[in-house]
Amino acid sequence: MNKILISIYVLNIESQYDLMIPINLSVKEAIDLIQDAIVELSSNSYKKNIEAVLYDEDGKNINQEYIVKFSG
Repeated sequence: MNKILISIYVLNIESQYDLMIPINLSVKEAIDLIQDAIVELSSNSYKKNIEAVLYDEDGKNINQEYIVKFSG
């Protein structure tokens, strides 16, 4: 399974994480996977949010229907 390294800044806990995620997931599935990892890595400081979204480095919302590989 091919993966990509992403860097995530979590605003509400003011922390940054580098994660490897599969490129064949939808962004929506990736958000769920990312949140699970952040909960664990933050020792439960982060709580999952069903309204969580991802933004690119320019601050643009990444469409949750895209596949990670083609999301930018």
